[in-house]
Amino acid sequence: MQWTRVAELQGGLISRGQLEALGIPSSTVSRWLRSGRLVRTPAAGVFRVGGAPAAPASAAWFAALSSHSPVSFVSAARWWEMQLDDDALVHITRFDRRRLDWPVGVRVHRVALRGDAVTRHRGLLVTTRAETVLDCMGWLSLGRARVLADRAVQQRWITMADVDRRLRAQRGRGGNRQIRLLAPFIGDGADAESERRLQRMLRNANVTGWIAHLPFFAGGRRFEIDIAFPELKLAIEIDGYAYHSSDDRFQRDRTKQNALIAAGWRVLRFTWADLDDRPGYVLAQILQLLAA
Repeated sequence: MQWTRVAELQGGLISRGQLEALGIPSSTVSRWLRSGRLVRTPAAGVFRVGGAPAAPASAAWFAALSSHSPVSFVSAARWWEMQLDDDALVHITRFDRRRLDWPVGVRVHRVALRGDAVTRHRGLLVTTRAETVLDCMGWLSLGRARVLADRAVQQRWITMADVDRRLRAQRGRGGNRQIRLLAPFIGDGADAESERRLQRMLRNANVTGWIAHLPFFAGGRRFEIDIAFPELKLAIEIDGYAYHSSDDRFQRDRTKQNALIAAGWRVLRFTWADLDDRPGYVLAQILQLLAA
C-alpha cells in the first residue's frame, strides 16, 4: 500500500515507523519535511501530510500513533459506533501502566491491559468492543452506565463471561464496584430482570390471574405478551431500561401492540425507569385497570 493511502486512512497522519516499514528512507522523509510534503506535529515521529485537512478521526489517530497505545473508554465507544455521549478528549490506555506526558486533548488511563483486550477496528488500535463496554460501565455515571449496559446486552456486545473475567482477573480495578451493581442485568438480560421485578411486585401485592410470556398469534405470526391477564384481555409490556436493540425489534413490538389492540386487548407499557424509579406508579396503573 502506498504511504499516501495509509495517511489518508489515518486522517492525514502517518508515523516515521510506518514510513520506514513501507521502505521510505529517513533521508526522503527529511526532504519531504523541508519541502512541506510532510509537516511535523506536536508528537515526535508523527507527521501530517502537507495540505491534508483535519478529518473527524484525526484526533483518535494522533493519540494512538503518538502514544503507541490503544484508544479506549468513551473514545473507543465512539469508534465502535455505540452512540454514546462522550467528552471532548481522546481516551487511551497504556499497556504497561507507565506514566506518559499527556498530549493536549488526550486522557491517559493507566491500567493493565491483556493482549486479547485490544484489536484493530477500521485500522485503528482500539480496545475490543467488550472491553470498551466494561470500561465505560465502570467509568460513566450509574445512569449512563445502565443505558449502555442495556444496549450492550441486547446487541450482544457483552456477556456475563466478559464480566466475570474482568472481576476475577482484575480485582480492585477502578470501576469494578459499579460493574458488580450492573452484573445482575447482564446475567440474564436486562429485559428478563425487568420482567422478574414486575412479577415480584405483582406477587407482593397479591395480584393474581396473570401469566408471563403468554403466546399470542396474529396475522400468521407468533408473539409473546410479557405479562398477560387473559380473562380481562389486559397486556403489560416491558421495554428494558433504555431502548430496544434494533429497529427490527422496535418495529416488532409496535406490530404486536397494534395486533393486541385490534384483538380487543388493553395494553400498558412500562420502561425500566418506571420499575426502578416509581414502582408505586406502575402498580397503581395496573390495579386501576384491573378494577375497571
